Amino acid sequence: MKRWLTIPLLVVAATLWPTSPGMAQAAPSVAKYTAAASMTVGYVGAETCAMCHADISKKFGSNPHSEMALTHGGKGVTCESCHGAGQAHVESGGDKTKIFSFRTATPKMVNTKCLSCHLGTHADFDRSAHALAGIGCTSCHSNHSPQSELHLLKVAEPKLCYTCHTDVKASFSQPFHHKVNEGVMTCSDCHNPHGTLQDKLLRANADQNAICTKCHVEALGPFVYEHPPLKTEGCTACHFPHGSPNVRLLTKNNVNSLCLQCHSASMNFSAPGTPSFHNQANQYQSCTSCHTQIHGSNADLDFFK
Repeated sequence: MKRWLTIPLLVVAATLWPTSPGMAQAAPSVAKYTAAASMTVGYVGAETCAMCHADISKKFGSNPHSEMALTHGGKGVTCESCHGAGQAHVESGGDKTKIFSFRTATPKMVNTKCLSCHLGTHADFDRSAHALAGIGCTSCHSNHSPQSELHLLKVAEPKLCYTCHTDVKASFSQPFHHKVNEGVMTCSDCHNPHGTLQDKLLRANADQNAICTKCHVEALGPFVYEHPPLKTEGCTACHFPHGSPNVRLLTKNNVNSLCLQCHSASMNFSAPGTPSFHNQANQYQSCTSCHTQIHGSNADLDFFK
């Protein structure tokens, strides 16, 4: 008799089971992302992403990408514009293999993803020194947690560049240097990190000297009498671009030594003690004491004035 009494109890338990607290908590996440019927199939929307990624979602509101044009139709698919459709990721309970992750993707995959929008402004990136060295966009940029408001950089210049270019960092610590560490100029004033047609990512179309002469206009020319190295070898024939132990960023600590690299065979230098304008024994006499317009002159073949 007692065995048959258990049947009504099981019926009652089955009737009450759907209202138990455990089942009531399982439904909301599915209901929220399936509710947006106008959304493209497979997409769940940024509000669904925020349910798990609340901190990222909160910071992302001030990010320029949060205002970007949505490319997948439907409202609020900002996260998925970069990470891909999220329905499979959500339904699997957050399986990271079912969503595009910038942390686990190769640099090439990351760059392809970013260039799907930024190719118009960074068309040379794939052939740049950075891309060829396996540098990805997220090596320098942080979409979620940038430390610099400018260009979403992980760290502001020049510290960001110094993480790889330690030799350049040392150059800017020389006694005479361009004022990068002081904040007067930046690495990207002269270099385009996303690629150019010039060597060393220089921001110049043809004439590499244009990088220097945009500030040093006195050396720009054209001159009636040109100093050939300026046109054939460029500014770096005589100057270090980043820093130097020598005044004016010269590659030699003595002006005469610098000039004699090219002019030693063409000058008749006298022995010490012999009166001559080219007597090297005179301590305070240098080539530029007379050849003052060394970058070029409109008045004198020998750059005297």
